[in-house]
Amino acid sequence: MTAMIDISVIIPTFNRIGCLPDALDSVFSQPGVRVECIVVDDGSSDGTVPYIRERYKERDLIVIEKPSRSGPQVSRNLGMEVASGEFVTFLDSDDYFEPNTLAERVLRCREQGLDALFSGYRVQFVGNQWDLVKNIDRSSRICPVDYSTALLDFKIAPTSSIMFRREPHAALKLDESLVSGHDDDLSLRLIRAGRFAFDDTLAMALVHHPGEHVATPRNLMIGDAQLLQKYATDLVRLHGCGYLNRRRGQALAGLWSVGQFKRTAQLCPAAADHGSMAVALALGVLYLPRRWWGSLRKRVMMRVVRVVL
Repeated sequence: MTAMIDISVIIPTFNRIGCLPDALDSVFSQPGVRVECIVVDDGSSDGTVPYIRERYKERDLIVIEKPSRSGPQVSRNLGMEVASGEFVTFLDSDDYFEPNTLAERVLRCREQGLDALFSGYRVQFVGNQWDLVKNIDRSSRICPVDYSTALLDFKIAPTSSIMFRREPHAALKLDESLVSGHDDDLSLRLIRAGRFAFDDTLAMALVHHPGEHVATPRNLMIGDAQLLQKYATDLVRLHGCGYLNRRRGQALAGLWSVGQFKRTAQLCPAAADHGSMAVALALGVLYLPRRWWGSLRKRVMMRVVRVVL
C-alpha cells in the first residue's frame, strides 16, 4: 500500500537553476512528514528541468513543463490540479523552508482541525557584505480573528507561509486576473471558507537578492484596486459604504501616485449601494500627498538598506 502524502509543496520556477536546489533540499530534508514536491517550470532555458530530474530522481518529485511562459499564478494552479497531499503549501524557487517545520505545522492543523494555517516567516535581505534577517511573528503582523476583520487589511500573509487542507478546497484556484495581491486574495478566501489559525512557527525564509524587484509599485497599486473591487460587496455589508469610500479614496491615491490615472474608472462603484465616486475622488485628492510621501520614504529606506548591505 502506498503511504499517504502528508503535504504537497508547489514550486513555480523560471531560470532559477542556481537557487532552486536550495529550495528543494529544504523540502526533502524535512523529517517526520511524507512530502510530494511539484515543480512547475515556466519555460526555463537554463537546463533546470533535466538537472533537477536527475538530481532528485529518488524523491517524490513531479515536474510539469509549460510550453510557454504564463506566470507564477498559472504555474501554481497547474500544481494544485495534480497535488495529492492531505495539505498544500507553496514555495518560491529562491526561498526555502526552515528545518523541522513542515511536520510541526501539519500536526497543528490535524490536532486543531484547521482548514488553513498562517505561519510566521523570516525576511532575508541578501547583501554583498552581510545579510539582514527580520523575523515576522504574530506580534509584528496582522492576525485577523474572522473574515470581517481580515477585510480591514488585505495584507495578511505571503503565499509560502500559508498551508491549507486540500480536500475542502479541491476547486480552489488563484485568481489569474489579478496583477498583484494573489497572496492577499488567497488569504481572504481561506479565512472566509473554513477554520483557520495563526502561529509563530518561523516556517520559511523570503529571500530578497540585490536589485531584485518582487513587485513594482505600479503593480502593487493596481492589484490593491482590483482587490477592493472584488471584495466591495462584502466590505459594504460588513463595514458600510463610508468605509468603502475611504478605502476607494486610498486606492485612487495609490493609482495616481504611480501615474495610473487611466485606471481611475476601474474603481467606479459597481452597484448603487457601493458608495459615491465623487466622495472617493475627493478623498483620493486628500490622501495623495501622504501616499507620495510614504512611497518616497519607502524607496529611500530600501536604497539605504541596499547600500549598507
